[in-house]
Amino acid sequence: MSPTRRIAAIGVTAMLAAVPVAARSQDKVASFYKDKTISVYIGADVGGGFTAYARTVWLHAGQYIPGSPKIVLLNMPGAGSRKATAYVAAVAAKDGTAIGAPYPGAIVEPVFGDPKNVRYKPLAFGYIGSVDSSDYLCLSRKDSKVQKFSDAFQNELVIGGDAKGFNLFYIANVLKNVLGAKFKIVNGYKGSHDIVMAMERGEVHGMCGYGWAALISQAGYLVQQHKVNLLVQFAKKGEPEPTKLGAPMVWDFVKTPEQRELLELVAAPQVFGRPYFLPAEAPRDRLTALRRAFDKVMKDPGFLADARKQKLSVTPATGEEVEASVKQIFTASPATLAKVRAAMND
Repeated sequence: MSPTRRIAAIGVTAMLAAVPVAARSQDKVASFYKDKTISVYIGADVGGGFTAYARTVWLHAGQYIPGSPKIVLLNMPGAGSRKATAYVAAVAAKDGTAIGAPYPGAIVEPVFGDPKNVRYKPLAFGYIGSVDSSDYLCLSRKDSKVQKFSDAFQNELVIGGDAKGFNLFYIANVLKNVLGAKFKIVNGYKGSHDIVMAMERGEVHGMCGYGWAALISQAGYLVQQHKVNLLVQFAKKGEPEPTKLGAPMVWDFVKTPEQRELLELVAAPQVFGRPYFLPAEAPRDRLTALRRAFDKVMKDPGFLADARKQKLSVTPATGEEVEASVKQIFTASPATLAKVRAAMND
């Protein structure tokens, strides 16, 4: 046989061999998940947005997971989702039948918050994907002296904030401490609903860190009735609708390389606004199967229709993309992380 034919024959043999290997892996995963139950541990209360997303995603996911396992949702709120994250990491099954669904803050707590609060290692988790990215907005009342974000560098804006470690707390701090916005931040409100009510009463004149999807689904009248100014979008990529309404991107106000570096690191978790993960010990083939099932759900007409009915924004990231963003955060230099923590938690 000539050398050329020998090489061609080897190539054909290799391709034929690869097909059974892939099929055997798929069969192995299907055999494992058949008659099994996958538990999704949601680090939030029943009735909130995170539960709505998880219910909608995993309602459609079973058909795409080899073996068609049963899927149940379990709410485990507490400590900003750190309770559920720690449970999945240390206590729940490690065989691919326990999935964590935390707030992104629980993932980045070791680097952006207090590492003493966690005993898990997010860099080791197996990320399945994220159903939505986060586009955070700053708002001001229509009668505020701050009509545009550029005004916030000249006039003080009283901002309502929530508990330390949440986006309604740290986004305003970051814009104040990194860019120099003249924000007077009043913390202690119990989430976006209370801050919106405080704005309506005139106790505060603005808020930062309100996700666009949450704003439209929970308090869309603020936009529809022109009660607020959309000052700025804090996100890696802006949402089409607030962009059409004239909300500029935070990057338009960056003046130095250091400001950009710090803001990019703060924005990195927004890639995984609604993440799902397996504990570190879960077999790789099962993680791969769940990743591909998740990817299929994100394109499923039934899922997308259900999401639209519930006004759930769908801007997904693959498991590989989430993994890369987590790595970006956890491998940043200690000096940069120290500056970010100081800016976020002032």
